Amino acid sequence: MMMDTLKQELSYLILGQQGGDNRIKILELLKDRPYNHNQLAKELNLNYRTIKHHIDVLLDYDLVVSSGEGYGKVYFLSPKLEENYEVLQNMKTKLHTVFKSPKLYKKIVQQTREGIILLDENYDVIFLNRSAQKITGYKDEELIGKGIDNVLNFCSKDNLEQLMAEDEFVEKKAEIVSKSGEIKNLVVSLYSFYFDGKKLRGFSLLLKDITKETKQREILDAFMDHSEVMMAYLNTEFDLLYVNSAYAKNTDHTPKELIGKNHFDFFPNGENKKIFNRVLENEEPVSVKDQQLINLDGSDQKGIHWSLEPIKNDGDEVKGLVLSAYQISDGTPS
Repeated sequence: MMMDTLKQELSYLILGQQGGDNRIKILELLKDRPYNHNQLAKELNLNYRTIKHHIDVLLDYDLVVSSGEGYGKVYFLSPKLEENYEVLQNMKTKLHTVFKSPKLYKKIVQQTREGIILLDENYDVIFLNRSAQKITGYKDEELIGKGIDNVLNFCSKDNLEQLMAEDEFVEKKAEIVSKSGEIKNLVVSLYSFYFDGKKLRGFSLLLKDITKETKQREILDAFMDHSEVMMAYLNTEFDLLYVNSAYAKNTDHTPKELIGKNHFDFFPNGENKKIFNRVLENEEPVSVKDQQLINLDGSDQKGIHWSLEPIKNDGDEVKGLVLSAYQISDGTPS
């Protein structure tokens, strides 16, 4: 089961996305010894931001793990990939086969669900795949030879030159109006490359349509921010990745002060930490009554019920924790 999941993940990350060759090189280096961001950038002759992007993606898929903090943080292969390294080697062979076969490569580019647009040195469109046509509503004959700013407002020549001056890889969220007038939310990844050596520059845009997810998130945020139940989402290190307004209010902190920080840095409690760790180990939710959660000075937390529930990914691995708390008054939450 793990082998099948790993194959699917590597197929997507290496064959289905741009930058697959660099991800293979990063993983090959990390097999020999740990590296930090700067060391990888120097070894592969890539900039820091590009390396960080690839490492973040590989971390999300548990293909690499980290050790240390700050500038001393290094990365190495996860046990999952270390034990099944031959899967990566097979994927490398497939990647090279794809690039040696323009017909096969074009077929993959056309079938991917993410939109791909290629630009020349003047930021004019020279290619867009079927997914890009579906996302924008424009056919290739309507855009090829025209400036990308006809489709993406923020992609004016001046803006793109400014972005490219800062880095060779840029990722940002954008809102566009499709040909039919539909407003769509996208994650746009912009890469710089050269067609021939270092003379003829080109650009590639990867478009991921997150319209549905954005609408769902807006509904969820509205629901959670109007709830009196304290809610938070934490990673497996117990860092706060999301808090609703009730959580922030009851902890006497703003969401900005809390997000990205560790729950136990704010509210140290040895017993609670044992409970949090037990949820991770057993992969089962727990409910707790009348046990201090946020330990604010002078706060009476009798009647407080709180629960912690593990959230799993498609591979049945715990990726995060949902923490919720409410006060019982006359038998009902308040």
